[in-house]
Amino acid sequence: MNNSRTIETVRSSDLVTFKILIEGTELSAVHQVKNISVEKEINRIPFAQVVFLDGEAASQNFNLSNEDLLVPGKNIEIKAGYHNDVETIFKGIIIKHSIKIRENNSVLIVECRDEAVKMTIGTKSNFYYESKDSDIIEEIIGKYGLQSDIETTSFTNKEMVQYRTSDWDFMMTRAQLNGQICTVDDGKIIISKPDLSQDEVETVAFGATLLDFDAEMDARNQFNSITAYGWNPSEQEIVEAEATDPGISLNGNISTSDLAEVIDHENLELKHGGNYNLTQLQNWSDAKSLFQQLSKTRGRVKFQGIPTVKPGTMLKLEGVGNRFNGKIFISAVRHEIVNGNWTVDAEFGMNPKWFSETYDISELPAAGILPAVSGLQVGVVSQLESDPDGEDRILVKIPIIDKDEQGIWTRIATLDAGNNRGSFFLPEIGDEVIVGFVNDDPNHAVILGMLHSSAKPAPLTASDDNHEKGFVTRSELKLIFNDEKKSIIIETPGGKKVTIDEDAGVIKIEDDNRNIITMGNGGIAMESGKDFSIKATGDCNIEAMNVNVKANAQFKAQGNAGAEVSTSAIAVLKGSLVQIN
Repeated sequence: MNNSRTIETVRSSDLVTFKILIEGTELSAVHQVKNISVEKEINRIPFAQVVFLDGEAASQNFNLSNEDLLVPGKNIEIKAGYHNDVETIFKGIIIKHSIKIRENNSVLIVECRDEAVKMTIGTKSNFYYESKDSDIIEEIIGKYGLQSDIETTSFTNKEMVQYRTSDWDFMMTRAQLNGQICTVDDGKIIISKPDLSQDEVETVAFGATLLDFDAEMDARNQFNSITAYGWNPSEQEIVEAEATDPGISLNGNISTSDLAEVIDHENLELKHGGNYNLTQLQNWSDAKSLFQQLSKTRGRVKFQGIPTVKPGTMLKLEGVGNRFNGKIFISAVRHEIVNGNWTVDAEFGMNPKWFSETYDISELPAAGILPAVSGLQVGVVSQLESDPDGEDRILVKIPIIDKDEQGIWTRIATLDAGNNRGSFFLPEIGDEVIVGFVNDDPNHAVILGMLHSSAKPAPLTASDDNHEKGFVTRSELKLIFNDEKKSIIIETPGGKKVTIDEDAGVIKIEDDNRNIITMGNGGIAMESGKDFSIKATGDCNIEAMNVNVKANAQFKAQGNAGAEVSTSAIAVLKGSLVQIN
């Protein structure tokens, strides 16, 4: 380590040299390079841009651009150093080739990315089972044939869904949840927790080696505590996990706890309504605490170029005052080679906003095909039959879109649906319904339910005990459940009724003609307001301990093919007059 008065370089820094290799072959010095810039940042794909002097107005041509050297897809490597002692500062592929003409100046601009850029192209959807996040990340990287060094995570996900996002964005969100950062170094992806115990690679001092400097601390990004909350459905209660203090002590003489007292926001709450267990919540809160503390001081420092300063390494600041002196964690570097000079602009500290807050990583609503509809919408049913496509849809007007138009054909989400089976409950024409939209596309509507209001009141009165539930049709056909009485009632508007009552211990069938059948613990009772007939095409057998038959007027028994009355005991036949034959 040097004495901080100079930047330590292998050779004297008075002569900057560089090499550009295309497919492993050094580019000829005949091609004049105007400037080179290389950017590397935590959780981002490394980027390089080389600007060549090219184009002749006299010949009306761009000779270098015409060659097959710098077309997209070519491998490129950029090396920099002093006195021809150079080291690699970028390795990747050319992705963009462009020319510009401004007044009398013309240039060829070549933009390059690390090979990991392949992970950012296109959106993917996948299911992963019984996998740690580190396993998922390794599997994703493996599909691209890239080198990797992935620190193992602890929690095993029973299921994990990747939905319509790039592999890179999905990977970044999973890494950050585990308190990890991603650095990409010349085709190798490294994912691990920040190493804050490492030695600084260089010391930069104001008045000596420091060229430019910006630094800030912001009390709004620090908190006394951070707690993650989730919902445990098996216990029916909130689960919470308070972050363990990472105890980060980097540059400056004001601690994170001192800054947290400025706003005095006692606890930052992270909330997710899903079933996240204690381990997942702990990982979440710990990661949030780590990155918030790493954002305590942020800024940039510019100094003479060296290849050893990379994202994820440490530098030491001197001469910038007690508030900012000390070790800093490097989050991004920018190499600039221009006009014979090489400088490095190093950013320190982490963005307090997470990757998912900083970048738009989700698919566009309605897939971007058209402007999306936001949230649920209220609809009014206008037609039930004659779906022009034969898809069992109904026509629904959506007044907020246009109260006068007939609306759109809408599918119905129902209790059960399948091939020639399922529940069949359609709303009535004029009913108010709630409408959702597949993928937020206003052309693909689904009725999610139907709505009561004061204009269309419910058939039952709500109560906090909520004993009664049921179905009532427009003609007042009823199926009513009562949890207090443990009863079920089926009833027509004309008074026909079936009651199954667990509390009373009866099953009762009755109608509006005073015909009643009652089954209970005393047996079965049948009553009729008029005649009572029993008829069978086969036999009719009655058997009991005792059988009593009584007629208040005449009693008659007849057998067309014969009649028999018998007993093994005494037979009694009485009457005021008994006639036999």
